[in-house]
Amino acid sequence: MGKTTDEIEADIDNTRQDLKSNLQELETRVKAATDWRGYFRKHSGSMLAVAFGGGVLLSSMVSKRARSEPMGAAAATAAATGLSPAKHEALKGWDTITSALVGAATTKFKGVLSDVVPGFAEHLEKVDDARSDKSVH
Repeated sequence: MGKTTDEIEADIDNTRQDLKSNLQELETRVKAATDWRGYFRKHSGSMLAVAFGGGVLLSSMVSKRARSEPMGAAAATAAATGLSPAKHEALKGWDTITSALVGAATTKFKGVLSDVVPGFAEHLEKVDDARSDKSVH
């Protein structure tokens, strides 16, 4: 035979409780995933590295110095800019360090975003694949 009215109501109440519990769990997970303060507390070193790298990246983007220069042209460029060859070489060394820091910070930032944003790593891989396909053609 079929269920009684009381059994049907009990099933509906159980289903409501399950849905309520699932929604609360989902809400908790979303809040945890989007809570940058909590992530900072757990991973302060990573976040500081990302902030530093972002600052270096921003600094390198607004810099007006020439970035690409043949190695043999250092003396000519130093003379043209009014810098001594030693200062010019020091600036080139600083540019190399800055580039390395930007690369390291970018890699770290990608890792942090992959941890925080679900699906980020997969989308990043698709973009990288699309870029490599365009550069081949």
